[in-house]
Order: sequence, then C-alpha cells, then structure tokens
Amino acid sequence: MVELAVGWLASHLWSHGQAEPREPAVEEQLRGLAGLVRAKLEDEPALASLEREAAGSPTPTAGTRRRVVQALEDAVWTDPHFGEALAAVVERLRPVMARPAD
Repeated sequence: MVELAVGWLASHLWSHGQAEPREPAVEEQLRGLAGLVRAKLEDEPALASLEREAAGSPTPTAGTRRRVVQALEDAVWTDPHFGEALAAVVERLRPVMARPAD
C-alpha cells in the first residue's frame, strides 16, 4: 500500500504543469493523497527530496523512493489513524490508477 502511495504521489507531483490533465475526480483524490502525506511528513527531508526530484521526472531515484516509503511506513506504524486514512485513499485510487513504475 505504501509503495503505491509513494509512486502515485511522485506521479502527481510531476504531472503538475504537464499537458495531459487527469480526470477531475482522480485529480481530487491525488490532491488528497498529497495533502495527507504532506501533513504527516511535513518536516521529513525525504519528502522534500521527492518534491524536488518530481519537478523534473515522474520517477524519483530509488534512494529517495526508499526513504519516503520508510518514512510513511513508520508513520503508519506509529499512527493507526493516519494508516487508516492512507489505506482509504489508496483503495479509492487503486481502480483508476496504473501501478507506478519501480
């Protein structure tokens, strides 16, 4: 679940300014995912790295991706309410989003 969330978040961050907008309902869910993650990891350097990398590429480096996944896994472990919220967003996006590239 966390890996999907990070992949979709990176794709969402990169897609800002790209020519092909997503369906409004999907874009709204991706904004919700981004907001949820940003609120929880606001001071996390890995998230800042992901945001910088996403400005130039839809695929973050493997190291950044691992660090963000680890930060989110830690957040899910320590905050069950956050974990439930993240799982709910992922489940809403799963049917309409492609599996992100590794």
